[in-house]
Amino acid sequence: MTRQLNYSKIIVATLLVGLGFYLVSNVNHFISIPYIGYFSLLIFGTIAYSLVFGFKAYEKLYQKPVQFWKNFIKYFLIAQLFSFVLGILIVAITHTHKGNPAADNPIWFFFLIMPFALMGEELFSIYFYDLFKLKASPLVANILVSIIFGLIHYWTYFNGSVLLTIIQVIALQGSARFWFNRSYEQSNSILTSFAVHYLFDLAGFMLSFLLH
Repeated sequence: MTRQLNYSKIIVATLLVGLGFYLVSNVNHFISIPYIGYFSLLIFGTIAYSLVFGFKAYEKLYQKPVQFWKNFIKYFLIAQLFSFVLGILIVAITHTHKGNPAADNPIWFFFLIMPFALMGEELFSIYFYDLFKLKASPLVANILVSIIFGLIHYWTYFNGSVLLTIIQVIALQGSARFWFNRSYEQSNSILTSFAVHYLFDLAGFMLSFLLH
């Protein structure tokens, strides 16, 4: 991706993405509407991506995926495999593991609210991924975004230890993000990475729901 950089737009857009992320957990301090925060990243991510890359590029994110089923199945299975293996290693090494409190939501949440929240996370991630690709290789951009994606889950999975929490979120959430990004890159569509991300999270939440 080659594009003239407009640093003013990048700064504003990045601040907007940061605001969207902040409002996910804190919007109820300003607006008392249940679940409204889950839509903030979708809204601000849309504005941020369109501001930096243009609305046509934003629309192109949702184009028909290249080899959707092949990429969807491939990267969903790889992400699940990495999550399973790394999850076992994390528990074995650290003897700690904290689940996502979102699992405590009613079951309808996962079908009516979570898709919007996860599309927001996709826009957050793809914004930075495409931004970093302007100056770095896709692999380097992917690694950087995966680390950022892991770290933004720090407080969600904080287990009482700063170091162990960082290890957990980068190993689990970060590695999953790596494969979500790959599915986006290979299919040229955010619809694929969203589908992989949604089914990945849904499977985890439903397993937690059934076990409890």
